[in-house]
Amino acid sequence: MEQGEEIAIQIEKGSDNKIVKKLTIVGLWCIQWYPVERPSMKVVIPMLESEETPSMPRNPFTSTNGTQNAATGRGRIFSSELEIISES
Repeated sequence: MEQGEEIAIQIEKGSDNKIVKKLTIVGLWCIQWYPVERPSMKVVIPMLESEETPSMPRNPFTSTNGTQNAATGRGRIFSSELEIISES
């Protein structure tokens, strides 16, 4: 890796698919938009050690309606619409 080599993951067995899925879901939990929605390491370890696949987190990037992409969280509304700034 230090020499610029690519990292490759070989998935050879069906059980490997389950591990990859579990790691992906836990990773999605760990990158939630709001820190309060991210699991602590005390929660992550049992998620990884469990035989069951963890539940999927909610998608923080889902649009609330077709024309305006807004996300609500912790009492605030964030809009993806940008203000136009003139260059004068």
